[in-house]
Amino acid sequence: MSKKQNETPILADEVLGKSEAFVLKNKKAITGTVLAIVVIIVAYLGHKHFILEPQNMEASKAMVTAVYNFEAGNYAESLDGDGINLGTKAIAEEYGNTDAGNLAKAYAGLALAKMENYEEAIEYLSDFNGDDAIVAQKVKHALGNCYAHTGNADKALSLILDAANSANNEAVTPFCLRDAAAMYEQQGNSQKAVELYERIKKEYPSCVLVLTGEIERQLNSAK
Repeated sequence: MSKKQNETPILADEVLGKSEAFVLKNKKAITGTVLAIVVIIVAYLGHKHFILEPQNMEASKAMVTAVYNFEAGNYAESLDGDGINLGTKAIAEEYGNTDAGNLAKAYAGLALAKMENYEEAIEYLSDFNGDDAIVAQKVKHALGNCYAHTGNADKALSLILDAANSANNEAVTPFCLRDAAAMYEQQGNSQKAVELYERIKKEYPSCVLVLTGEIERQLNSAK
């Protein structure tokens, strides 16, 4: 008789029986592992639901006035508060782990840039965490401009061009390319500047920079 014929088939109930025996034998270890996983999940959900969500709501409410002040050009009040409402600096520090607190970092950096405090602006803008095609790339664009103002042209160009390519949309890319082209002109690289101006005209013909004739003027000046 062949070896294959001599082999005794393992029945399903035997396997289940062995599994049951394993569970009974290792019940404490398995229970402990499962309990640990449950504790981690509950702790995460509890932290998110009972701590992060209420904090995010508080930060969002505080951001309303801060954003209003920023849009009104009251950059100092937006940044440091108005004596009643928190400014973006305090919101970022107190609620930095929330979405609204993260956005506060961007607004704080932008306000500092408007106030020509570029070194500190870089700190806040660099601390912002995002990867979407509009807000995150606008922040990156602003960060690049801050580096340009501090004399780090290479870093500035790298960030601005990265923002242009990562965004790949009319709301961000043409403005990034325009600023990058202007920087190339300052460096005496007219050829590169012309390439970028022409790229704007070709890829974003309906953007405001093209429609108002700004790009055409810049292009003629660079040639």
